[in-house]
Amino acid sequence: MSSRCFIKSIRCVVVGCFILFSLHHLQASTSIDVILWFDTEDFLLPADDDATKRLCEMLTQRGIRATFKLVGEKARVLEKRGRQDVIAALKKHDIGYHSDFHSVHPTPTEYLADCGWLDGVSEFERREKSGAADVKRILGVTTLSCYGQPGSSWAPQAIAALRQIGVSPRGVPCYVDEGNQVGLNAQPFWYAGALNVFHMGSNYTRMELHDPAAVEPAKKKVSEIVERLRTSGGGIISIFYHPCEWVHQEFWDGANFAHGANPPRERWKPPGQISVSETDSAFQRFAQYIDHIRSISNIHWVTASDLPVLYPDRTKTEGTTAGELTKLSDLIIAQEGRLDYLQISNRVYSVADQFELLTLNLHESFSGRKENSPLKPSGLLGPDSAPPKAEILTNITALAFRDALQDVFQFIQTQHRIPARVFIGPDAVSPADFLVAMASVWKFYQQPNQLPEDKVITLGQKARIMPENHIATDTPGLFGGWVIHKVGFRAPKVMEQARLQAWTLKPALHQ
Repeated sequence: MSSRCFIKSIRCVVVGCFILFSLHHLQASTSIDVILWFDTEDFLLPADDDATKRLCEMLTQRGIRATFKLVGEKARVLEKRGRQDVIAALKKHDIGYHSDFHSVHPTPTEYLADCGWLDGVSEFERREKSGAADVKRILGVTTLSCYGQPGSSWAPQAIAALRQIGVSPRGVPCYVDEGNQVGLNAQPFWYAGALNVFHMGSNYTRMELHDPAAVEPAKKKVSEIVERLRTSGGGIISIFYHPCEWVHQEFWDGANFAHGANPPRERWKPPGQISVSETDSAFQRFAQYIDHIRSISNIHWVTASDLPVLYPDRTKTEGTTAGELTKLSDLIIAQEGRLDYLQISNRVYSVADQFELLTLNLHESFSGRKENSPLKPSGLLGPDSAPPKAEILTNITALAFRDALQDVFQFIQTQHRIPARVFIGPDAVSPADFLVAMASVWKFYQQPNQLPEDKVITLGQKARIMPENHIATDTPGLFGGWVIHKVGFRAPKVMEQARLQAWTLKPALHQ
């Protein structure tokens, strides 16, 4: 071998080793978060109290804080039974909320099925605020870390009402549960004013507690998820259980409220209980499962209260400069009416963010003021109804645009949501088409000259909100698949409202 070939071979080996070292270092340093949460709901079987305490103590001994989402009635029952030992054990963990009565009819989707947006938000607050207050009082917390729906009883109005009922860790409403009504890439996302861990898909996992053969496959599965996430830059794994699973023969609510049954309180009955030995075996298997996860390098156990720190919305905390807004306007125009969330550097802008920022900045420009500091969106909700169907306008004058913008500005300042329609004199146009016009006007305003009064401004033409594609369509099994709802129960209006909130949907970026 010539000296030149030898040197070349050495270089290949060194480069190859460097690449392998870099990949190994990347995998070893990439952090994976695990959120472990428990729907703590069975207020009928007393053995559930002991299971809850045992879980809390078991995890505390291992240095793990989990998120326990309590039903309001469960917290009240613990207080009535004098189970201060259970309450004390729970206080060492993160406390969330899981509705007031869970499966007692009407469930959240049932009582919101025929509501619009505003009355739905108000109705959820009316029915759930006292239960949330009881959980806060009994568990001694100033705010609840998250909310998650009972069963499949999901609705977007509930998400928008979280701050009003006291679910706002670090000032950020959080929604933690599992379902398929809305989701984004099996990772956390922002929607309807809240940070959501929901519809986690391949990043959601759990082990069957009562199957001796389930332990090793469950260990293997969670390890595979970790490795997959490491090669793709990290992420969060969602794992959840119910304390009652360790002690019951069937779910407490299925024994009382299945398929729309709603017996009076005097006839509520606790479910059958499994043997002590079966419970002990389930705890032993769970300990093996948890200890396996603990043994994986660079795993971080997180709670719902940690989510706002891990996934900050920098569009709100840092603001957006005029130059960045110009980039956003370029991207909006380039989408050719297919409006979607947009990312610039470490900031992600929902379509609602784009609408709000352009409205605020154009209002300043039309008022003759130059905003020196970056403007921060407040986080508008989506519209409360569908846009007008008949849109006859294509072009408008600069003065007509100015007057419409002033009206939009006043609307978002007082209503804190996207208007369902934007009026150009007597004619109503969709807010999506007006957003396209705002982007083009902002581009013009970055030139030295002022906007001429006779300047013709082109509106968008049937612009679409592309995040609607991430909202589930209404099917008989979407809500009716839960044993508590009537078979085939449908709530199409709930999903209509959900699609309107697609304006607010965007991925949450890990810091």
